[in-house]
Amino acid sequence: MKITTAFAFSCLTAFGAHAAAADAPRNWFRDQGYVAPLNGRIIACHGYGCARRTEIGVDSDWFTHVAGIMRAGRTSAQAERLALRDAVRIYTAHLAAQFGGPPDAPRSPPSLSGQVGQMDCLDEAANTTSLLLLLQERGLLAYHEVARPQSRGFFIDGRYPHFTAVIVQKEGHSQWAVDPWTSAPGSRPDLLPLEDWQKAS
Repeated sequence: MKITTAFAFSCLTAFGAHAAAADAPRNWFRDQGYVAPLNGRIIACHGYGCARRTEIGVDSDWFTHVAGIMRAGRTSAQAERLALRDAVRIYTAHLAAQFGGPPDAPRSPPSLSGQVGQMDCLDEAANTTSLLLLLQERGLLAYHEVARPQSRGFFIDGRYPHFTAVIVQKEGHSQWAVDPWTSAPGSRPDLLPLEDWQKAS
């Protein structure tokens, strides 16, 4: 089969776009000055703005539990999202135990800035994205891919800036916010269409 220059260029362009999209969540860590997950470890953020960092190993009982939940959620994209809510619930409970200190207070009260175990939305977005990337790299996401975290609110619109982790459904490319910020550790996160999340305050 003869391959034309235009066809080859279009394929390379498509490949480049896919590669850029795949790199986007890791590039977000670099842009923020945070550390993306690597070699079976997560550098988890707390203290607000990742002021404190704790290494979390994933080759342990908590991740085995999470992996089992994700494998059980392979029946559909919706089932996978439901499984992700339980996976994040287990993960945030484990983080709280590893950090020590008082359990994280939902919605980042300003008075707790800098304290051990307290997480603002940037900490939550980073930690959740770290988990999602490890799930993806270990073949535990069948229907979704991890995307770059997104934000809402700009002060001038009357809303405080807020960040969330994001997944994209492979079929249809719908985007979903995965946001544990409003709940205490060990609770299921908000997981809703990104468009709806962006409209909230």
